[in-house]
Formats: sequence, structure tokens, C-alpha cells
Amino acid sequence: MEVRPLSGDEWSLKRDLRLAALRDSPHAFASTYAREVKRTETDWRTWPAGGAFFTVFAEGAPLGIAGAWVAASAPDTTHLISMWVVPSSRGRGIAVLLADAVTGWARARGHDTVELEIACGNTAAMHAYLRCGFTPTSRTPFTAGGTVLVRSV
Repeated sequence: MEVRPLSGDEWSLKRDLRLAALRDSPHAFASTYAREVKRTETDWRTWPAGGAFFTVFAEGAPLGIAGAWVAASAPDTTHLISMWVVPSSRGRGIAVLLADAVTGWARARGHDTVELEIACGNTAAMHAYLRCGFTPTSRTPFTAGGTVLVRSV
């Protein structure tokens, strides 16, 4: 398997994977298919601003995605966003590869922590992130009922 960041020229792949994620798991994300399907090519090329999007490939087929993003309010923390694994590829370690890619990106920028939020009730994601070395925190999430997890870089 190959893990690599997507370039701006691969915006349509990023779009297609993100929209597939929103269709497959609509309650797992802080956005909706209806909202994101309206993004322009420029929006997809530059999202996430100041971050990166990683994809795992096997034999040329994309198996999952995850984003790395830095909020202006927390410039020393990388946020893992929008992780999703193609349903037929779940249970194959794709989440670990993506979490490691985001962590490596954070490390290269001198960050100490990778942080993420899990929506309330998303137990599959919780188990996957715990296997990746993330731990729950007491920080209040942005989404009601969610959980914030961190991983040291």
C-alpha cells in the first residue's frame, strides 16, 4: 500500500472520496453531502487551507482519506479531519496508515500533538482511533456529544 498527500491537481479525487464518505457515513462528520457537493474546483484544490489531505492506495485504487489542518487559534496543534476508509477496505489497517501520515505531517511542522473529534455514537471510529494511539481528553468538543482525542507526535 502507498500513502501520500494529494496534490491540488488531484482535487477531483479528493472531492469524490469526501462525497463518498459523506454519503456512506452522514452522521460521522461535521458537514453534509448537500453542503460539500456545492464546493467549486478552487475550494477542493485548496481544502484544507494550510493543511494536507492524505490517501492510501493499493494497486492504484484509493482506500481511504484523512486531512491534516491547523487552526489559527491553536497553531501548534495539527487536527486530523475527515478520515474515512472505503467500507470494503475496513479492518486492513488503513486508519493506522492515515493517522501515521497526519502525525508525520505534524512532526515535520514541529507540532507536539494531533487532535481530532469523534461524533457522538461513532463507536467504530472511537475503536479505530484508540488502536491508532489516540486517547480521550476532557476538552469540550465543538459538536454536541462528541469526544476529543489526542495523540502525541
